[in-house]
Amino acid sequence: ASSSPSSSLAVPATPKKMEKASGTLDYVMASESVAIDTLGFELVRDIKAGEAIFIDFHGNCHARQCHINNSFSPCIFEYVYFARPDSIMDGVSVYETRLLMGEKLAYKIMKNHPEHDIDVVIPIPDTSRTSALQAAYVLGRPFREGYIKNRYIARTFIM
Repeated sequence: ASSSPSSSLAVPATPKKMEKASGTLDYVMASESVAIDTLGFELVRDIKAGEAIFIDFHGNCHARQCHINNSFSPCIFEYVYFARPDSIMDGVSVYETRLLMGEKLAYKIMKNHPEHDIDVVIPIPDTSRTSALQAAYVLGRPFREGYIKNRYIARTFIM
């Protein structure tokens, strides 16, 4: 739905870009695509390693590669703990990444411990649910909820 005439921001029914009534664009930067989607913005591209983004007072977006000899090295904690599973980061699905992590773990267990005596696979922390489910499937073992986090207290890891 469009915003009211008195609003300074027109939001189209199917947001593609966030255009102001004046025709200029608003911008948002986030590490997860789901934050951009939820706000109704269009994901344009990922910021490159060593790149700086500057938005001037007139709403113009400028990009500059500040460090030439850079290497792409994403934070594994984003994919394992922090990111929502429906996010896409650096063109990679977090959900698909977690599935592959569970699969790789299961194959590593089968290779290094072929006579393992695993009874069940339990996800710890909550964000490992996708990986644990895939590991259980590959290992042929049941997936169980054996540990339930208290959602009414603050974070209980990486303190």
